[in-house]
Amino acid sequence: MIEALNHSNNEISFLAKQSDDKKKTADETRILPNNISTRTKQGFQKTSSAFLDYPVKGLKGDVNSNFYEFLTMGIIPYLAGSATFMFVFNAVNKHLNLFEKEKASTYGKKMALGVVLYGLMKTISKSFVTKPVRMATGVDVEMPYENIVYPLPKKAGEDANIEVQHQQRKVFDSKEFYRKDLLDKEYFDNVASRLGLGDDLNDSVTETSPIIQNIVSTTNTAKSLSSYCWAGVGVGMAVQDSWIKFFDSISNRQKYTPEKDAGFFKKVGGWCSNAGKNIWKISGSFIKSFGNSFVEMWNGKEGSLFTKHTGKAFISLAVLATTFLTANTIIRAKNLAKNNNKNTIDKNKGTTVI
Repeated sequence: MIEALNHSNNEISFLAKQSDDKKKTADETRILPNNISTRTKQGFQKTSSAFLDYPVKGLKGDVNSNFYEFLTMGIIPYLAGSATFMFVFNAVNKHLNLFEKEKASTYGKKMALGVVLYGLMKTISKSFVTKPVRMATGVDVEMPYENIVYPLPKKAGEDANIEVQHQQRKVFDSKEFYRKDLLDKEYFDNVASRLGLGDDLNDSVTETSPIIQNIVSTTNTAKSLSSYCWAGVGVGMAVQDSWIKFFDSISNRQKYTPEKDAGFFKKVGGWCSNAGKNIWKISGSFIKSFGNSFVEMWNGKEGSLFTKHTGKAFISLAVLATTFLTANTIIRAKNLAKNNNKNTIDKNKGTTVI
């Protein structure tokens, strides 16, 4: 509707007024909190859709298939390849004699664990770059949002499908075309303040946008290079002997045997209680073995110079690469802000430097 704003000198100004009936709902594109809950939800939805939904749509030639879905299906070969790798190193154990079987079983478990720790360390280590960059510049390149998509009719004359589809994305997925529309002016004011551009800019969006693009580009490069270094550390940790106790905790987990006259609910309760105790015990063993394997990798093994110091070299490389790449990102951003600030006031001279 049109609402009159003022009446002066027989002149009336009008402004379109948003209808009171249009309220924000859950079914609209919105930024999500960047926490473990959101990352878990996004990971689960993307993985399940990559296996169950997107391939079917693509093979049918669905008009609503898009590039986002194609990229998301990249999860499939990664997980399938990892599972195949684990299977190959453990499937032949039953064909070996007792002594060889025990050795091969331990080695196979370590190789399988190496796949897990590779992905785990690669994921965790991204925060080693993104968190400091966020604190120093105000730009969180991992900021998640849920994109709402309304499917197109699949054929002529078909009614539009009002059942929305959800895409789990990041605000800065694209450096050039990031979702600026989802960010308010306060966000850009905060970035400008942290970069040293000032707190009272007339247009903080315009002033910070090119610097934000540079931060996104350098941060993504930094976290990619750094994460692969830490993924290598994860593989190195997986082959340490500290994990033998973890493997034993799985093999020696407590089995639940219900009483003969136990009812259904008592059986279910006993099974859940036993499962909870096993999960708690195995989780504690994993955390302890994780820490011990890191220390063992750092200390190395007695013998040649290579076996003694290879672990230190791997870990030191990861730390130095992360530190250098993160510092480079922050320093570049600060320098760009300093060079782009054309309204710096020299208080001593009382003049404005252009």
